[in-house]
Amino acid sequence: MATVPVHYGWLVSPYSAKTRSYLQHKGLEFRDVEPSVLQMMGRIQRSVGRIIMPTVRLPDGTWLQDSSVIIDHFESTSPEPTIEPSGPRQRLASSLLEVFSDEWLPMAALHYRWTIPENVAFAKADFARSGLPWAPRFVARRVVEPFADKMKSYLSVLGVDDQTTPGVLATVDLLLATLDAHLSQSSYVLGERPSLGDFSLFGPLWAHLYRDPGSRYLFEETPHVRRWFEDLLAGAPARGDFAPGDVVAPTLDPLFVCLLRDQWAWITTLVGAIDDYCEQHPEARRVPRALGEAGFQIQGCSGRRKLVSFVQWKAQRARDLYDAAGSAADPWLRRVVGAANDEDVSALITPVKNRFVLRDFKPILEARASK
Repeated sequence: MATVPVHYGWLVSPYSAKTRSYLQHKGLEFRDVEPSVLQMMGRIQRSVGRIIMPTVRLPDGTWLQDSSVIIDHFESTSPEPTIEPSGPRQRLASSLLEVFSDEWLPMAALHYRWTIPENVAFAKADFARSGLPWAPRFVARRVVEPFADKMKSYLSVLGVDDQTTPGVLATVDLLLATLDAHLSQSSYVLGERPSLGDFSLFGPLWAHLYRDPGSRYLFEETPHVRRWFEDLLAGAPARGDFAPGDVVAPTLDPLFVCLLRDQWAWITTLVGAIDDYCEQHPEARRVPRALGEAGFQIQGCSGRRKLVSFVQWKAQRARDLYDAAGSAADPWLRRVVGAANDEDVSALITPVKNRFVLRDFKPILEARASK
């Protein structure tokens, strides 16, 4: 039995980059393991029910799966140095960036990885190196080919096609320009110490777009983002505190406009589909993993993508923080979207009626979890 937590994740995995950088920042002793295909198909699949990463095995034998669950655990057991701001606006902003990074940026991450030949070759070679380190390269690449094909297939699940690709590219351009301008004035997203938002953004930006050689050109004119990468790779040293006064800098407004307009409109559609399902199936304990498809918008481009129900679990975490803030976050949200001082902005962060809880790493309807 290991005496320290064991973190399982490949370098090509954005969620593993998120949790690895977080654990390094916390100064926790842990083993970082790139699991082989045999380990993933054996111990990991038996323990968490899926071939997935990152996972963490605690010294007592408990397994954790999903980057948010992993971070929640270590924040509760090792609270210092905290990545949670004390102010309600900054806490909400950090959570919104996690939902954006985990559930919206994969469109860009998968597009750049699986449509640029240089990146495809790089990713397959890295899959082979990590998954079958003892095998000859040509054998390993053949073995991991189905895994690579499965990852590429998620492009259609997420709605990335010829019609939506311009919107995906525009989102990346806006994100990098906004982030670089902001980081020219601040060490991290919310001040002089890292937050959940930093680790969440770092995952897909570094592990996919920057580390993959065919998309690294995107960062040629973002020196402050590259400095931020270096800090996060080095354990994200704090240089002070979160920005005083619970301020979310106006330099970040373009990014929050984008995610509230595009992603949260989609989340509202998803939550509505889940509510409809629950009304039609009053005895159900679980909602299907996907509820068909629906239309969405990204930077003015229209497409269709699967209604993946798990996303609601991530989204309701942000809504919980909005509710806990009372009206404290409203002035910031009004500024971001250009609303009048007395305008109701509570619907921007979608209310969730049929809430989820996780049981055995799967979302269960909270109201029916005990049945």
